[in-house]
Amino acid sequence: MPGALELITVLAVLAMALVYGYVAYSAVSIGHTLSDRLYRRQAEGMAAITIIIAALTVGILLVPTSTSGLIFIAAFSLFYATFIGFYYWIDASIRAARLTDPLVRDTLHWSKLRVGFWAYDIGAYIVFFIVGLLSNVTYTTSGSGPILIFILMPLFIMIFAGVIVLPIAAHRSKDKVLKRHLDWFGVYVIVIMSFVFIWSGFVNATNLETTLVTVAGGYLLYRSAKSLVPLYRFKAETIASE
Repeated sequence: MPGALELITVLAVLAMALVYGYVAYSAVSIGHTLSDRLYRRQAEGMAAITIIIAALTVGILLVPTSTSGLIFIAAFSLFYATFIGFYYWIDASIRAARLTDPLVRDTLHWSKLRVGFWAYDIGAYIVFFIVGLLSNVTYTTSGSGPILIFILMPLFIMIFAGVIVLPIAAHRSKDKVLKRHLDWFGVYVIVIMSFVFIWSGFVNATNLETTLVTVAGGYLLYRSAKSLVPLYRFKAETIASE
């Protein structure tokens, strides 16, 4: 019979899922009000990120670990979905930043790079999924370097796009609302990364503490999505004045 702490943790995880579900719903609703397709994609990307983070948290804290079979394939599918979801939002943000750059600069030739990155991410997932089903793949930390690079390439793509390309494009943008949207998400990343690499590094964080920090992060994601609303007002006022 589970103890009081385990029961509280389960309830907290369920509450977190509800909070993130509301944030995702809000992001989608906000996206429907935006007149520009690129900004709608940012809102949709924020919804995807929110759902993925909630699924990851629930999976890590509540689902028993497994190293083979369908559970492993599902886990690795979520692994790829995490990077693809983040990449979708990053890509939309970079493209939106370019449109609000007075010189419309193509940061690091992103218009060409993004196509190749999308092809790799989707192609790598399809290949892994098919191989996993056919061979009943078993996870192992051993293996050749090229295989690990192949598996982890979506992570490297996400880091390159989010850490290098996006900040440059955002700096060139003159859209203050877009920058506010990115600032809120940046605060979220700082809070989560600080917890993961600093707090958890010195203290063995419990599942309950992890869940509470994740819930707090949900508020930051909500503010990030909410900050896109003025973009619609600005667009509407511009159209009305023409």
